Amino acid sequence: MGYDSIILMNNRVCFFSQMYQAIPSLVSVQRELGGVFVCGRRSTVQYFKTEYPELGFARFNKRFKRFSAGHKAMLNADCIVTGSPYKSLLSPYSAKKLMVFHGTYAGLSAETVQSLQHFDHLFLIGERMERMLLRHQKDKEFSYTQTGFIPFSQFPEKNTLNRQRVLEALGLDASLKTVVYCPSRRGVGSWELCAEDLLRELPGEYNLIMRPHPSQSMNLRWHEKSAMKVLQVVAKKRGNTVIDMVDVALPDVLMVADLFISDANSPSEEVLFYNTPQLLTGLGNSSYANIEQSLIDRGMMPENIGEVLQVFDCAPVYAEEAYGNWGQAVTEVLSSEAAYAEKREACFQSIFGQRDRNAGHRVAEIISSEYL
Repeated sequence: MGYDSIILMNNRVCFFSQMYQAIPSLVSVQRELGGVFVCGRRSTVQYFKTEYPELGFARFNKRFKRFSAGHKAMLNADCIVTGSPYKSLLSPYSAKKLMVFHGTYAGLSAETVQSLQHFDHLFLIGERMERMLLRHQKDKEFSYTQTGFIPFSQFPEKNTLNRQRVLEALGLDASLKTVVYCPSRRGVGSWELCAEDLLRELPGEYNLIMRPHPSQSMNLRWHEKSAMKVLQVVAKKRGNTVIDMVDVALPDVLMVADLFISDANSPSEEVLFYNTPQLLTGLGNSSYANIEQSLIDRGMMPENIGEVLQVFDCAPVYAEEAYGNWGQAVTEVLSSEAAYAEKREACFQSIFGQRDRNAGHRVAEIISSEYL
């Protein structure tokens, strides 16, 4: 049977996502419930085919919707589980609509909450999200459960064997400390401001994994392609360097990090699972002031803004310190890595609460008992 001819009329659950980032979380739930995946975006379809060829799939086509396998699958589903609002796209279907969160979703503004009102149930990632949602409850009463952060189910144990497995598969030296850089998306993140400097200034005594935001790495614009070629040349010359264009699972990347450099984004909160030392860039639109202003402009409540910015308590900020270069910054942060350990743990507890890998199972149990 062809990939697009899998129209599983008896499947009671559809998992819909146009974003590749949501797929692993949805898979964690699908493996317990069964069901068919639905997607129409080319890059996400390709990712799904490569990573999960054994799972049922039906292609969705907005232009020829009535003829697409994905449309027919969702027409016959009892519930649709997704990782983004997709309000206009999902509204025509009578199935119950359930939302899981694949990122930490820190920016829970009134507008964001409004975009979630068509869901029959929300599966919240933890303590912070529940507090933020309750501050908006006067606008609408949501049906929700605080089930935990589903991606943690795929976070490997941080031990010598796992670290060696991942680093050697990447061609890196497992005897060296590993620096991981995960910026935010273009227009917000620091990639264009510091990627080449980081490559050139970090001493060869460190492994370096650089992971541009998926929205960038999976859809490079024409001018970015030439810039990326330059970086690849510099990376090859440096050695022990990988520019990861979403070829490596994010949990593996986070697990091997001895130091995590980011733009105060979702991965910077996720890596708190391992209480890994961090360095925030604070460059451009990822500075504390610019992020705060962005949240204000989006109409977020002051209490919610304070919770989003808590990650800045967990690490020094490159742009605010008197570092001579990236090499000096990395060496200094690693030499005092315990300095922020308690604040990192407090931040983790504030955002997520529990540290376990069972959120996907809890979500599947609720769907099975209440919606099927």
